[in-house]
Amino acid sequence: MSAAKKEPTLNIIAVSFAEVEKFGCPHCGYRSHHREMSGGGATTWNCWGCGKGCVILGRCMTKSPIGFGDGTTTIYPELQQHHRRGVPSHGKPDKQPEGGGEFFWVRGIGLGQTPGCFVCGGPKRLYNNIAGFVQCKNAGQRVVKMFKTGARLDYRAYEPNWIQVKVGGCDQHKHSLNQLLNAIESAKGVVTAQMVKKVICNTESK
Repeated sequence: MSAAKKEPTLNIIAVSFAEVEKFGCPHCGYRSHHREMSGGGATTWNCWGCGKGCVILGRCMTKSPIGFGDGTTTIYPELQQHHRRGVPSHGKPDKQPEGGGEFFWVRGIGLGQTPGCFVCGGPKRLYNNIAGFVQCKNAGQRVVKMFKTGARLDYRAYEPNWIQVKVGGCDQHKHSLNQLLNAIESAKGVVTAQMVKKVICNTESK
């Protein structure tokens, strides 16, 4: 008697690109991911929110041309209805530090266009600047309001979870920009209005 045929044990979800655009990850609804491979109009998605994967199928596709195997079986996932259909996708929550301020993960000093120097103002042009990632667009807008001048929100609709605020400093006040950078790093990636005010006051008092 021949052995029974082994059934596929893999459970890979395949959903349409159009539904992923609206509803995000079919497991958790998060809207951002990284692509692992593409082929034949399909893409494998790995969610930045929950870490789970799926296959995204292009227009009019009903089956993935990308196969998945467990060593004995290869399956080609077929199109399913999005598991979160009707629930809009989401990004990072608008979360703030317990002690106040905003999360602000900064890089070192570089060059970039900002609306002036955060200490003395000036025209919009290329300045020394620090750029920091914020939690979300609303958080970025609150960070910008901490500065009377010299700060701008860098938000791009096609990258809704990579939002930065850029703060400029002229050559004369590059040392102040460095003081602000050090203060933010000492606070483990948090910026406050009091921190900004202190750096500016220390600069003006000299």
